[in-house]
Amino acid sequence: MAMKKKLTRNQIQPLLTIGVLIALCIIFTFSNSNFLTGQNLFSILITSVVVGMIAIGECTCIMSGYFDMSVGMIASMAGLAAATVMGSTGSVLLALLAGIAVGLVCGLLAGACVSYLGMNAFITTFALQSVYRGIIYIFTDGFPIPMFDAKYAAFTKWGQMKVLGIQFPIIALVLCYVLVSLFLKYRKLGRCIYLVGGNAKCAHICGISLHRVQMFVFLLCDVLAALAGMLYASRIGSANAFLGDTIPMEAIAATIVGGTSMAGGKGNLALTFVGVMIVFVVKNGLIMIGLPDFYQYIAVGLIFFLAVMVQTERKKS
Repeated sequence: MAMKKKLTRNQIQPLLTIGVLIALCIIFTFSNSNFLTGQNLFSILITSVVVGMIAIGECTCIMSGYFDMSVGMIASMAGLAAATVMGSTGSVLLALLAGIAVGLVCGLLAGACVSYLGMNAFITTFALQSVYRGIIYIFTDGFPIPMFDAKYAAFTKWGQMKVLGIQFPIIALVLCYVLVSLFLKYRKLGRCIYLVGGNAKCAHICGISLHRVQMFVFLLCDVLAALAGMLYASRIGSANAFLGDTIPMEAIAATIVGGTSMAGGKGNLALTFVGVMIVFVVKNGLIMIGLPDFYQYIAVGLIFFLAVMVQTERKKS
């Protein structure tokens, strides 16, 4: 009789990640019978849109061997820029272009620093995060820009409208995952991201432009952060200056939980989405069992810690 083949680590990872999500849902359902209702599941999805969209960009960054810690502040700046332009001009198109411009400029700045100046991505984007926070406070004094007036209606409807009973931000999130997944799988530049993250020197010898890949991943990451910030502002009817404080850690935690290698060269957007769901199932479940909000910081930190520990053990073996 032929010997049964053992499952490889790459085969176990998806099963383990999905199994953790199912186990968490079962635990919280026993703790509160309202957890697994349709209304609460949609609540989890809609609250995860910002982090979920940013996690796409973080996944591509980490796959190429980098981190972007400035995404939270970029999301805040894009929402504030869109709200300001919308209030001044009444044009949804100009508001969207203003928000996307924020993402493009920030992505170009981070990408140029890392690619052409050879600066460390983590430290560079962490420093830029502080710069962006200061810019936000200079222009807003830390106060949000409310968008409840009729002149903002054309902008806020995008975040509040439903298509076939599903809120538009959720549809936008799923579309982004599908489109970026297809790009990574079928486009040359998408496949190059894996190669650069796996072995940058080898990729360079093979004729791959490292500068092009590095610039692209930071542009993609920061533009997605800008879109996430505008969707959030549109949904709640307010551009919040405090949106981005915990987002980078949550997005990176979801990405690492989804199996993306911190060493680069390996990642899966479908599992990243599962990782996002794990983070927000835990956050929602803790609220439903009556624990204060600050327990969420402990939970997300532990999720991140355990995911890093698992990858560290795998590297040692």
